[in-house]
Amino acid sequence: MDSVREPMNNNSENWLDSKFWHACAGGMVQMPHINSKVFYFPQGHAECAHGKVDFGNSRIPPLILSRISAIRYMADRETDEVYAKIRLIPIRENAFDLEDGFVENNVTVENPEKPTSFAKTLTQSDANNGGGFSVPRYCAETIFPRLDYSAEPPVQTILAKDVHGEIWKFRHIYRGTPRRHLLTTGWSNFVNQKKLVAGDSIVFFRAESGDLCVGIRRAKRGIGGGPEYPSGWNPAAEILALIMGVILAFQGRMAIT
Repeated sequence: MDSVREPMNNNSENWLDSKFWHACAGGMVQMPHINSKVFYFPQGHAECAHGKVDFGNSRIPPLILSRISAIRYMADRETDEVYAKIRLIPIRENAFDLEDGFVENNVTVENPEKPTSFAKTLTQSDANNGGGFSVPRYCAETIFPRLDYSAEPPVQTILAKDVHGEIWKFRHIYRGTPRRHLLTTGWSNFVNQKKLVAGDSIVFFRAESGDLCVGIRRAKRGIGGGPEYPSGWNPAAEILALIMGVILAFQGRMAIT
């Protein structure tokens, strides 16, 4: 959740394809479905703030039963890390029935085919300025456009779209002894612009349209490597304003985002 009663159709922010978003987020991340019943925990949300959230004398309920009415899949403009905005509608507690199914809430959810994607944790060699990226064979043969192995050497230019819609150009070549797939020209620029380091992961995703997409999973740096989140992320004042807005929404049964 990001702000109180913010329209979900705000065109100033780009939405991500949900399958691409999940590929970037990783297999451990699961999102609830539209119309699911969930509990919102205001105090738990406050603990995510950078700084103390002072509720004063306000009475803060420990949890608020809500229904998910909309989900927007997003990516941070600075770090490319994915996140989601979820719109919740508070509901009466007596509307909750375990027999209905807490998570699914009688919503039939299909099991879509697993999207075609591949993730690799960058080695020191991959992340070196001026170096290339060693592409695993599975990724090169399954995700990338087909390479003409009859050419000498087999080489092609591939275009990949990032989470913001920007197109990146890479030279893909198959060479060496033993031969291996490499991204050469264009890779160093990508590493520098995205500020990638060893331990970060690169995600390649093949969209249903056939477009090649590229995403990033940042390595956690909360222990001995600086702050885990970007500077200014989740300031306490904004969290407090959001939570108080949630309480008002709960009392007035208005949608919250």
